[in-house]
Amino acid sequence: MHATLKTLSRFDRARVAKLKLEPEQEQFVDPLDFVFSELQGNARPDLEHPFAVVVHHQIVGFFVLREKAALPEWAPPGVITMHSFRVGRGYQGNGYGKAATGLVSHWISANRPSAKRLMLAVEEDNARARHFYLTAGFFDTGATYYDKKLGLQNVLEREIDSV
Repeated sequence: MHATLKTLSRFDRARVAKLKLEPEQEQFVDPLDFVFSELQGNARPDLEHPFAVVVHHQIVGFFVLREKAALPEWAPPGVITMHSFRVGRGYQGNGYGKAATGLVSHWISANRPSAKRLMLAVEEDNARARHFYLTAGFFDTGATYYDKKLGLQNVLEREIDSV
């Protein structure tokens, strides 16, 4: 498998629209319409970076990276955070998610060398995603955050190695 990342614009929703999730996963992520609406309404689009995960010219996944002033309130300065990560249901179980997290680390190291940590928040009761992130090199920081819409979140982190 040869996965790559493709930078998207904040107007590329149609390119990832086919990435459907299992019904039980939908409750844990914002709908793509909402994600792209937020990206388009952002006053600092240079600090939010949407990406597609591509395998054999097929888009299999999607996520957004945030930095600096676009960081969520639970993230300390100097980190990069990952949001709205999804691998389409027809592509799950093939290692594309783990490949993507490795590619994200490489992108950060190459493009934001001062950032040494990648962080994300995962819903406390989303056992499947939590297990995935822990096996993909993240560790639980022990910190939690309460999101009004999604509930209690565990803050996870992954160290970024230099390229």
